[in-house]
Amino acid sequence: MGLFLRGTAAAVALLVTTELVSTGSVAAQAAAPADQWSLVRDDRRDTYDAVTVTPGGAAWVAGTRRTGSGKTESLLLKGRTTFKRVTGPGFRVKRLTSASDTRVWAFGTSRYARWDGKRWLVKPWRHGRIDQAYSIGANLWVIEDSTTFPSAGKTGWKARSTVRRLVGSTWRKVPTPIVVKGIDAKWAVGSARGKAAMARWDGKAWRTYAIPAVPSAHRGQISELTDVAVDGETGRMVAVGWAAWPCGGASFCGETLLLTGYPNSFTYKVRTEAGFQPRAQAVPDHRGGAWVVYTKGGVGRFLHVRTDDSESDYVESGVLPAPAGRKTFVRDLAVQLESRTVFAVGGAPSGRRDGLIWAYGR
Repeated sequence: MGLFLRGTAAAVALLVTTELVSTGSVAAQAAAPADQWSLVRDDRRDTYDAVTVTPGGAAWVAGTRRTGSGKTESLLLKGRTTFKRVTGPGFRVKRLTSASDTRVWAFGTSRYARWDGKRWLVKPWRHGRIDQAYSIGANLWVIEDSTTFPSAGKTGWKARSTVRRLVGSTWRKVPTPIVVKGIDAKWAVGSARGKAAMARWDGKAWRTYAIPAVPSAHRGQISELTDVAVDGETGRMVAVGWAAWPCGGASFCGETLLLTGYPNSFTYKVRTEAGFQPRAQAVPDHRGGAWVVYTKGGVGRFLHVRTDDSESDYVESGVLPAPAGRKTFVRDLAVQLESRTVFAVGGAPSGRRDGLIWAYGR
């Protein structure tokens, strides 16, 4: 992934504790081969919302911790296989991104901050809820107030989002021809009028980019792409999304979509075993394919879209390792630039605490 692709957040932060936070039954998992996912952190005090990986390979994780007195405090960790608590910007961080190891952006509810390598510079955030943040080349993007299709479906649901770009010190709203849900490199994916759609940034504006229509065999079908991963060396792309349709009363049925290939040469693949996953995320694997993560049935899962020597796609599926008998929920995914190292974070379903960090390719 080159300099023009989606950045990952982090920098060298000031350590405020030497506490090792690799806890629980993680030691055996941490020794897993580099070509397998391993569980490198399991801490039942925590829950994790965001992860990013520096070009040097350090993973940064933002979340919260339940203290001994029962209070909840913001948390920022840094590590590779073991993690240490580091100085945060003074508010709960929901999203992270960066332009370099010493230029980090952290976004909360009413404030955002930039780490300059020595300190956090905090400013008020006066716009909507930030759902995604991307540092791509000279551009800093955020997607705010994005609607997510309910897992059980909803008649009359409308896709919405707002895209902003930092110009100087001003966050300017940028018109988009589609409802944007994910960005990588110069590409954005989402939907337009209830159908999966793509747009391309030409340096001045987002323009609609034609992609094949999603095959439709069901009355009332709608579709959307939720994220896109671009291989920085080859330009090969993988986008993940979903198609859903009414299937009795207020219920919806659906399936996961994978759009793969190069511009002007895309094909769809359907993954029925995944159902439809309106929160699925993707990052490039830097081998022409991509990792996709999602949660189904209280279990964190992955799809690995791979290519062979003839550039034909094939998909591997699996389950992220977890402590026995405990449900998991994947909340964020990040890849190290120009590397196959990937981290994912999450925890227990909403309302419970069980912080988990997974790694691949360390």
